Amino acid sequence: MNICNSAFIASWSAVIWSTVLFSTNVIAKDIAIYRWVDENNVVHFSQHQPQNGNYSQLTTISSYRAREKELPKSTKTASVDDQLAQYEKNKAEALAKNEKVAEKNCEAAQLNEKMLNSFAKIMITDTDGKNKILSDKERKSRLALSKENIRLYCKTENTKKD
Repeated sequence: MNICNSAFIASWSAVIWSTVLFSTNVIAKDIAIYRWVDENNVVHFSQHQPQNGNYSQLTTISSYRAREKELPKSTKTASVDDQLAQYEKNKAEALAKNEKVAEKNCEAAQLNEKMLNSFAKIMITDTDGKNKILSDKERKSRLALSKENIRLYCKTENTKKD
């Protein structure tokens, strides 16, 4: 009788545990999440409704497995030659974009170098929005940075000869 009792208890405990597990998944989908900003401009998230009335309620979306990307049914697998051609095309487009960015960076670095060499006093706006005059040490540091950027971004035919 003990063996039957043990099997009966084991089967019922499995049913109870699976019921608890499945029911928590359903409950977890229905939890409200509240978002609000306090007087110090700090954003808070909570499952408890805030005391003040200035909040928004968010919803949750549960996903139990990642959705697989469906390919169109008419799409055939590209051949190796087609894949290679697409790779070369993407590579050429990326190189062209990089070249345009490098040209812009080169022009900016050359302009910075010219400005830093042309004036004894240079005024900048710092991160706080305040104007300040660069010290000689700061000017030299920025000049070195501009020269390094010219070396990195400018092609040899675009660089100035000193």
